[in-house]
Amino acid sequence: MAKGLRVISERLNTVDLVVEVRDARIPVSSVNPNFEKVVGKKKRLIVYNKADLADPTQQQPVTRALAEHNPNTPVLFTSCNSHKHIKTLLEYAAALADPIPQVNLMIVGMPNVGKSSLLNALRYVGVGKGKAAATGNQPGVTRAVVGTVKVLDHPAIYLIDTPGVMVPHLSDPVRSLRVAVTGGIRDHLADEQVMVDYLLYELNRRHQEEAYMSYYNMSEPTNDVNVLLEMVARRIGAMAKGGELDLNMASKFFLKQYRQGKLGRYTLDDTSPEALDQFFEQVKAPTLELSRRQEKKLAKLAQRKEQRRKKDD
Repeated sequence: MAKGLRVISERLNTVDLVVEVRDARIPVSSVNPNFEKVVGKKKRLIVYNKADLADPTQQQPVTRALAEHNPNTPVLFTSCNSHKHIKTLLEYAAALADPIPQVNLMIVGMPNVGKSSLLNALRYVGVGKGKAAATGNQPGVTRAVVGTVKVLDHPAIYLIDTPGVMVPHLSDPVRSLRVAVTGGIRDHLADEQVMVDYLLYELNRRHQEEAYMSYYNMSEPTNDVNVLLEMVARRIGAMAKGGELDLNMASKFFLKQYRQGKLGRYTLDDTSPEALDQFFEQVKAPTLELSRRQEKKLAKLAQRKEQRRKKDD
């Protein structure tokens, strides 16, 4: 992770906009405070991806909190399945092309928040080409900073994908579970049955028992994860050697159902004003200011543009 941050830092001098991708299902837990230190005063756009899997009513509280604590950093909720969302992101980046004739973007974020999927969607919508980055349901697919990929022709927009950078230590066990159930930690490291137990707790707490009862033919809700997993195993025919129910396979299936949105759309983090204010105050980004080098670069580009305009006239 330290290497990933170092490499990102080394490439920042050629980047016009940092696109920090977070998971809309865990708008707080998918924040890596280390990006604040690395990105510094570089212009940034926060993208909450996978919004189609999160509770849509929670977008407004998150947007409000960020507008108050990071007023110079715009926020966009996206789904890689929506061309409308992708076009909005491209339009925002394209606006930076005046007076800069070419825009370089860098995508950063925690593991498995959908960075590579976003890159591929931008490329498909922008230039009509296929995948440029490998994607997967588990973290660690992108392991190195890749070369620049063109995602728009006019104006020219190039994008750099980067490997996911995890927080070195998650002291809060609940936050760790939230990151794990949304795919930010490899399943076998987090224990699939523990993650299902947490999801069962969340569904019951939100009075969404019907989300699993109807699909798995249960007559009543349960707080016992083993009871749930036995019903899941019977439903999908998950059997181990000796004819016993395979609860591990059942756990993987249940997690997959949740991650595909088949159990409903949920935002797992606490999005109350008090919780959001407390968190974002702790990781507030520095005020955006242009360095002297950047100011000179923009002034020269503006001068050249004016000269070309006069010549054309």
